[in-house]
Amino acid sequence: MHLDAYLAPCPGYGWEGGPTFNTSIDVLQNGDEYRNAEWAEARHGYSAPFLNIGKDAYLSLKRMFFACHGMLHAFRLVDELDSQADAEVFGIGTGTDDEFQLRKVSTVDGAEYSRNVYALPAVPVITVNGVPTTAFSINLRTGRVRFDTAPAATAILRWSGAFDVWVRFATDSLRFSLDNPNATNGTVELIEVPAPNEPIP
Repeated sequence: MHLDAYLAPCPGYGWEGGPTFNTSIDVLQNGDEYRNAEWAEARHGYSAPFLNIGKDAYLSLKRMFFACHGMLHAFRLVDELDSQADAEVFGIGTGTDDEFQLRKVSTVDGAEYSRNVYALPAVPVITVNGVPTTAFSINLRTGRVRFDTAPAATAILRWSGAFDVWVRFATDSLRFSLDNPNATNGTVELIEVPAPNEPIP
């Protein structure tokens, strides 16, 4: 299950997060390497500290942990270091295809990585050849877009807006310390999960 909810309160300074790949490397006797990507996509992990929070804030976190049954259910997280798209290309029209996945693309010296974007807090701005359009349907939980009419061949599709990340608790244990009568401290470890399998409305 994917819950349309966020952790409350907000994490404190010291928040950490970023992508992880899984690469296997075989080193030959001559020093050459054979490298193989074990995952098709990177997976983000996050460490969210909650420092000097009060009892009510701790109980809010605990309610979320209970509702999620620990690692069982996913929820939304704002990646404090990467949560905005600005005129990102997410597709090229073919004249026949009307469904596309929102994404962000990183390109360096011809090498490219396409990151799918799934969780959206609001409908993004979408343009076709630079012209804004509202002639589409979108699933804000999967980032899938369906145009009312298939974009023309070679049309450049772009999007702008905020996005979240689907995450779950990384462990089935929630440990916090009471360091004085008014201060509770702890760190919540989170890991990215795929989007729910849902159709476009």
